[in-house]
Amino acid sequence: MQRVLENIWQDALYALRIMRRKPAFTATAVLTLALAIGGNTAMFTVIRAVLLKPLQYSEPNRLVSLSGGATAPRFAEVKADARSFTELGATPGEENITLSGAAEPEVLKGARVSAGFLRILGVEPLRGRGFRADEDSPGGAPVAMISSELWRRRFSGDPQIVGKTATLASTTYTIIGVLPPRFQFPSPGLDVWMTAPSEWPLLNPKSRLDSPFLSIFGRLKPGVTLQQANAELQVIRRQYARSHPDMLDAKPKTPVEVTAMKDDLVGDVRSMLWMLFGALGFVLLIACANVASLLLARAAARSREFAVRSALGAARTRLIGQLLAESILLSLSGGILGVLLAAWSLRAISAILRRSVSRRLGTTEVTGFSSTPAAVKRRCNAW
Repeated sequence: MQRVLENIWQDALYALRIMRRKPAFTATAVLTLALAIGGNTAMFTVIRAVLLKPLQYSEPNRLVSLSGGATAPRFAEVKADARSFTELGATPGEENITLSGAAEPEVLKGARVSAGFLRILGVEPLRGRGFRADEDSPGGAPVAMISSELWRRRFSGDPQIVGKTATLASTTYTIIGVLPPRFQFPSPGLDVWMTAPSEWPLLNPKSRLDSPFLSIFGRLKPGVTLQQANAELQVIRRQYARSHPDMLDAKPKTPVEVTAMKDDLVGDVRSMLWMLFGALGFVLLIACANVASLLLARAAARSREFAVRSALGAARTRLIGQLLAESILLSLSGGILGVLLAAWSLRAISAILRRSVSRRLGTTEVTGFSSTPAAVKRRCNAW
């Protein structure tokens, strides 16, 4: 065994000397492998996070999104009449909110959500509590929840933060809770959450009644299927259309369909990811074939060296071991560099996917201006 280990060590040292004597060949082979391995590693990381891992919520298979925007009256009727859900919530999407006070003013990303959004997702606050139903009604107390990142950055992680006030958009809000790290609903990078989504300030009161600016999400009751929920919503939709014939979201061109939240998040990105992964797989095969061709060409050029070594008594297994050691060192070098390239490129891939998901969610035209819908743009706890 000791002899075998000595032979392996000698082969590795000799392979390193060969690689150092041929820097152009070594650089070409390593970079070719690194680019192919890095691309595949980065893409598989994205696929694992987006497609393979479940949403990081309680019983994620019961979380659903309702397609199409809804007006505030329609959301209220659907919430009151639907029996397939434990609870429904709505959100119009993110908005910019100015935080002012003792420190310098800061523009934050915020979102308005229904009071029970944490119950729907099955998430507990890191500190404090969630919204109450009375705070989600007209004239309810101005309360807010903040992200753990904002809590640490702006409030220095104050353990007594619950109950303190903050001035948001010139209104004094009471901070009632801190959400867990990396909580990203309904979109990534949010700092503050408020309730009363039907009072979205980016729309005037009349437009809130006529414009389908709300995105609806919910949790199915145990044992209820998507087909059953869809059948019930179609009945509710027809009833709503008869009761509100002049409402924009009662028109036949705006159907409502219940889809799994994960499928709604992924949407068209799923096929794009698998297509890219397949293409990068072919790139890896081509890179391996090219490196193999380079190694064969170099082995042919070293035929005299091998002949001399054989004449001096080197066994065929030792020659094969030497070539194998060189191949393994090239592969390891390419793999290590590829992983580093993958880590560097993941941020760029993440940005591309966010834009793709944003295009997929699109913009909903509401009475003369566009607003981003508030369906979840990215899964919680991604890579």
